[in-house]
Amino acid sequence: MIEPHQWDQIQSIFDAHESFLISTHLNPDGDALGAEIALAEYLRCFNKKTYIVNISPTMANYSFLDPDEEIIIFDETKHMHLLTDVDVFIFVDISDWERMGSLGDHIRRLESPKICIDHHHMTTKFSDIDIILEAASSTGELIYDFLHHVNFKITGKIATAIYTCLLTDTGSFRFSNTTARTHEIAAELIHNGVNSRAIYEYVYESNSPEKIILMGLALSTLKFECDNRVAWFCLTQKMFAQSGAQLWDTEGFPEIPRTIKDVEVSIMFTELEENRTKISLRSKGRIIINAFASSLGGGGHNYAAGAMVQQSLDETIPWVLNQIKQLMSAEDISHGISAHRRGATIKDDTLINFD
Repeated sequence: MIEPHQWDQIQSIFDAHESFLISTHLNPDGDALGAEIALAEYLRCFNKKTYIVNISPTMANYSFLDPDEEIIIFDETKHMHLLTDVDVFIFVDISDWERMGSLGDHIRRLESPKICIDHHHMTTKFSDIDIILEAASSTGELIYDFLHHVNFKITGKIATAIYTCLLTDTGSFRFSNTTARTHEIAAELIHNGVNSRAIYEYVYESNSPEKIILMGLALSTLKFECDNRVAWFCLTQKMFAQSGAQLWDTEGFPEIPRTIKDVEVSIMFTELEENRTKISLRSKGRIIINAFASSLGGGGHNYAAGAMVQQSLDETIPWVLNQIKQLMSAEDISHGISAHRRGATIKDDTLINFD
């Protein structure tokens, strides 16, 4: 758990300053957006001038969190004054400058105090104050803990935002990061008026036709390796053009092969511009994949991780599959799991770190 004095330190900074800028990672998901909204609403309750500035647009299925479109999409020609004028920067659901794009490049050079609240693994210090708890189901859960610590009565908008964090980062409360506490928080939020059915409909039942067309094209490439224990598929630039979908429409796609019987690990390869490929890894919970993602220059959680490599899709697929086969080729799965749980890392001269 986060120690009380850590939350007190955060609150003392909030008390001592008047203007704040909150941001998160590229292509923000429900946890990132919900945490931003909840924290911004808290600060505004005390008449603090608060801006949410992101590098990527908000996906349509999360627009209910920001009905007045208060989230600012960063434009260097319009918003540089915000970066230099605010007193404090707050980053949620992110502890990696690279995943903030050009916005992160600008902010990291400024001397204003910086606070990070996140539940992802962090290898090096990120900001002036890093509040990190990997055991938390979501960043939203940490925001809830902070509000509970300072005895703040949660408003309806904040409750909706935090519930969205819990719902999305636990995969509708089915992933292994779902704990009794996660359910307890969700129950309290519902008891206080959160419309859980409406949030689920917004998030999961508001897909665009373009997204479903893209999903069909992607799944038409589905293949299996390692006696069906590994499933993988790919997304090409041609598929995006054919469907009319955008990169953020792929949210949730890596989870699909994981639902197949006997599949232990699912991989989604996404072809990006400038000869780059995004690799999204998911595990059913018996194979730890974070170390593998880290060896590719990425990271994430034990059972949900990813990386970006400076290679073409055609080069990346066989290269990664070869490494995955090595990972899965231990004499039995239990040996592979025990090795990773002991902290084993993948070491291979063919692996290169890419940003």
